[in-house]
Amino acid sequence: METLVSEKIIENSLVKMGNTSKLKEALKKEKIKIAFLGGSITQGFNSTEYEKCYAHRTYLWFKNKFNKSEVEYINAGIGATGSIIGVHRVYEQVIEKNPDIVFVDASVNDKNTENEKISYESLIRKLISLENSPAVIELFMTNNDGGNVQEQQIKIGEKYNIPMISFRDAVYPEILEGNLKWTDILTDEVHPNDYGHFIISTLIANFVEKALKEDSTDEKIALGEPIFGDDFIEGTIKNSTNIDVKESEGFLIDTYGFQNFKYGWKFNSLAKKTSLLVETKCKNIFLLYKKTINEKAGKIKVTVDNEKEIILDTFFENGWGDYSATEILVKSKESFTHEIKIELIDFNEESIVNILGFLVS
Repeated sequence: METLVSEKIIENSLVKMGNTSKLKEALKKEKIKIAFLGGSITQGFNSTEYEKCYAHRTYLWFKNKFNKSEVEYINAGIGATGSIIGVHRVYEQVIEKNPDIVFVDASVNDKNTENEKISYESLIRKLISLENSPAVIELFMTNNDGGNVQEQQIKIGEKYNIPMISFRDAVYPEILEGNLKWTDILTDEVHPNDYGHFIISTLIANFVEKALKEDSTDEKIALGEPIFGDDFIEGTIKNSTNIDVKESEGFLIDTYGFQNFKYGWKFNSLAKKTSLLVETKCKNIFLLYKKTINEKAGKIKVTVDNEKEIILDTFFENGWGDYSATEILVKSKESFTHEIKIELIDFNEESIVNILGFLVS
């Protein structure tokens, strides 16, 4: 089965060819660097071997197809992350490595919220505005009910004339017609099996082949006014290495961290009192913290500018696993200096709390 992807599946996958001139320019280079920014599907979760995930398969296809060039590969997939975390981590984990082609997927991890729409548009605008002008391609995955948020992301892709490929649009009609079952392509409610990953990489390869055959003009993309907003376009991650820490009692610097997020803070089990107080000047702040299925997970009180209080439970009850969660703390059109204070509530020596950092823009 893994050698078969029908023409109908391939045809249905193409949402929009978009402007392919940047892609063609990149493919003429002696060195081609390809980046994949996404969640657990991009990371390769549930493929039987890492080499069988769609991102690595696609890299191998590029390496074979453009064998006169040196092809490099960046897999910036982090499980359960969408565009809110993505736009804040993209500089360090993708942009700083100077990619020529960037595939972006946040279609199943994003939700239909204002902040996620703004985050995704901020991410796309950030990438297409880069000095080295990489080719950007949007990818849309699917849940096992055909669900994702590609409609809101397609609006953004259309505005900036970005190529878009949909795994959802490719396979869902086949499911409805009885030609495929979800179990043929997925391991659970969202993660593809090896054949699913093979389909995705095949869709990308066919798109590139089609782009190479078609004429395209090098259009200068005029950003204009955003559809949803670009409030987080200057997003970055602040942690113990680069934020002004005014007070730290009952917390230790976490050099090990979680996922790719190191040098945050973890609760010190010997502490009798907790207070992490940080200060930073910005317009927007999200708290980045670990949500865990460990029943020892504690609750925290977050105080913003000595005014607003937010209670967060870091326990993920009946959850599928640990993940990096976000909570909006400050959102403004103007930049001010803000104080954020974090304290544990009703803790004991066994309590677990991990503050991964602050998403700041």
